Amino acid sequence: MSSPFLALVRENPWPGIAVASLNLIVAVSLAGVSLLLGITISVVACLHALADREPGPVRNRVARRRLA
Repeated sequence: MSSPFLALVRENPWPGIAVASLNLIVAVSLAGVSLLLGITISVVACLHALADREPGPVRNRVARRRLA
């Protein structure tokens, strides 16, 4: 059964090349989406951490001059 299939593949390599290129396109697009999702999650986490931070005490100029 495999010998007629191999004979067909040897005669016409274009279907195999088409499938390989489609596989490559899908792999690259999935890697790109994964990278974009990772960057998005890290930016949202960073913004969330900045928003939750307690504001520090604000000192006026007179208090800073006395300490110096």
